[in-house]
Amino acid sequence: MTGLPDKKLLRAALSQFATGVTIIATKEEDGTPRGFTANSFTSVSLDPPLILVCIARSAASCDVFSGARHFSVNVLAEEQKDISGLFASQRPDKFDIAPWHPGQTGTPLIDDALAWFECAHHDMVDAGDHVILVGRVLDFGQGRGRPLGYFRGAYFTLGLEDPLVDAVARNTSTIIGAVYEQSGSILLEVHPDTGDLAVPTVGSTTASANLTALKQKYDETQLSTAIEFVYAVFEDNRTGRVTIYYRGQASGPAPAGTQFFAFDDIPFDRIRDSAMRDMLERYVSEARQGGFAIYMGDEIDGVVRPVG
Repeated sequence: MTGLPDKKLLRAALSQFATGVTIIATKEEDGTPRGFTANSFTSVSLDPPLILVCIARSAASCDVFSGARHFSVNVLAEEQKDISGLFASQRPDKFDIAPWHPGQTGTPLIDDALAWFECAHHDMVDAGDHVILVGRVLDFGQGRGRPLGYFRGAYFTLGLEDPLVDAVARNTSTIIGAVYEQSGSILLEVHPDTGDLAVPTVGSTTASANLTALKQKYDETQLSTAIEFVYAVFEDNRTGRVTIYYRGQASGPAPAGTQFFAFDDIPFDRIRDSAMRDMLERYVSEARQGGFAIYMGDEIDGVVRPVG
């Protein structure tokens, strides 16, 4: 490869590495706490005990962290998605909402974190559009639980969403579907009579589905599919039906009754379900930008929660 790589393609390649989610925190000289969400954290050395984090130069708090004498790294547990989203935002009241306590240097430590490390500034390295902070661990601790993970622009919790989806399906009329992507194309089912299009689903308006059925939908074909993460969840207020969409990957030829459509060539007017159409339009837009969010609400209105 010659020249600079395409940033979007590079980001997509780098996102193939699953990471944990952390909150990096410090305090200004006047005692004001500062913090942000990051998944660029790793251990460097055990003797001396050193860890590093990366901060974008464009981040509003970059100068504060670069000059701070101490900072903390808080590894989030799976139940702390809301805290991750809070610290990924620009809200000025983060520390008024999130539960935390000061460490031995006064540096904020997030309550109930899976692990935490209080560090002294050890070194700083110029790294292009980021700054690498190396911290010397002064104190640390750990809790119990499972980590909150981050992969391909979305959170994951080691498969615990699977039984959650199955539990919902057992108790209500549920449709479960997947947006299967292959090389910038989306797999859609084609109605044999009308030509209408739809995302592959299992279940109906009167019967419930389960995640196993979705995963096995194309087992008898040459198409290989992999379910990744929950992408959208909404309830139809008129029927009480719950619809859950996953993001997924596909490899191989489209089975009979389906077709792959490139992002630019999807005929959205042939998708009759307006909620499904809106969801898919958002997916294509976010895929082009290289980052995803999760939709939660009903068929009319809801909340899109950015991740990362």
